[in-house]
Amino acid sequence: MSDMRSSRVANFVDSLFFGLGRGVVLLVPSAFLTVAAIRSWDQQKPWLLLGGIAFQLLVMLWTFLSARSWNQPIGPALVTLYLTAVAWLWFGDGVNDWFTHLSKGVLIGFPIIVFGFQTLIESGAPMLRDANILADRLSNRQDWPADLLQCRVLPEVKAFRASLAYDAAPALALLDHPRIEVRVAALLALEFRKDWRPGQAEYVMQIAQRAEEPVVRAAAVLALGNLEDRQMIEALAQFLNDPSQEVRRAAIEALLWEGENCWAWIRFAIRRNMSDPLFRDDGPLLPEGQLLIPEMVNDMTAWCAEKGQISARAAETLAAHFNRLMCERIDPTLVAWIRQQLADPQTPAVLRVELGRLMQVHKILDDELLDQMLDPGTPATLRLIACETILSQETGDPMLRSVAVSCLKDLARLPNREIALGTADVVQRRLGVDLGIGLGQPLPPVNSRQAGDVVRRLLAWANQGDDELEQSGAPRGGSRWTI
Repeated sequence: MSDMRSSRVANFVDSLFFGLGRGVVLLVPSAFLTVAAIRSWDQQKPWLLLGGIAFQLLVMLWTFLSARSWNQPIGPALVTLYLTAVAWLWFGDGVNDWFTHLSKGVLIGFPIIVFGFQTLIESGAPMLRDANILADRLSNRQDWPADLLQCRVLPEVKAFRASLAYDAAPALALLDHPRIEVRVAALLALEFRKDWRPGQAEYVMQIAQRAEEPVVRAAAVLALGNLEDRQMIEALAQFLNDPSQEVRRAAIEALLWEGENCWAWIRFAIRRNMSDPLFRDDGPLLPEGQLLIPEMVNDMTAWCAEKGQISARAAETLAAHFNRLMCERIDPTLVAWIRQQLADPQTPAVLRVELGRLMQVHKILDDELLDQMLDPGTPATLRLIACETILSQETGDPMLRSVAVSCLKDLARLPNREIALGTADVVQRRLGVDLGIGLGQPLPPVNSRQAGDVVRRLLAWANQGDDELEQSGAPRGGSRWTI
């Protein structure tokens, strides 16, 4: 509380001194006109100078009372007041001596100095000087994060990125540095840069294509993530096939940053990446914090119906996209569309499974949809999701729970060890049947001896009589079976 109070006092003091400074600078022309009016009062009535003083004070009053003017540079108001004061002195001052020349010199010279300073600032020279200083500081830095891509959060790199607003040359000069940390920091300072001078983006592309270190390639790809040139974007899309997963993720983030502008150019490269079995463990093609554009959603939905690796990757990507949407806000229209896809037998099985998991996580599966998902024609994984959801409801429909237990018995008899292990996990957690799976432990490998033992116990449970079925269907905390 005391820190907040002291901060408010400090801000008040800073604002007070800032306002006083503006007032003093803007009062100088009025002071010169006032002195000139007093000096010439005995010789003539300086009505013109008095009018100039009134004009100056009105402009000052408007400047101080206007809230918008406090957020604007003082230069335009200063030039207006000083140069108009020269005109008032020129025509209204009847005394021509050293004070008159001094006043005109100050009132003309000071705006020229302000204009020159403003021109210097707008030329970018001070920022270029700061950029060179920060570049030298980065080149001499010794302490770096273990993950070099995290250099983007370093205060020096953030300040360096801000100082490169006018020109990227200071960062490009560091790309020949012998230390990899310095090169990565320079590239991350150019991350998603939009304004490049001729030849600069091409030079960074050459760095990305020739670098041997994956982290350098990834940083260079991220630096080119805001381009609009089709040739450069298509060249960037080639990094989707890079041997390093780190580089491939950087390429996805860079290419989908403004996906609505270049999807037609990168669509084939994305499809090739999703079809390649070498990249099946890359996960969904969705950059952190972003969503798919409608064209991508339509293409991904169509790819789910194809054979091979592309269908699984496309379904996983769509599920991640919808999950991100639903984490922000559960849209009834989206929920209705997902329900329709889940209930439609024509929907690709991989997509139905991913959407079923999504609905289960967000707890929006109702009894009607769950009953449809228990149908024998539904994919086994989706039926297993429905069984677990039903049995996890402590106050669910007893008839539906009985159907779910029967469905688990059917799934246990399927000649698929992976499905059998998933079924055993649900049976042990939701029905309290001890099948030999360690509490809180992951499922054993499919081809392990423990997995075979779990499957045998599951089959023994599934082949029990109807009277034992009723007991095994008791809610969690009821009867337990030891096989």
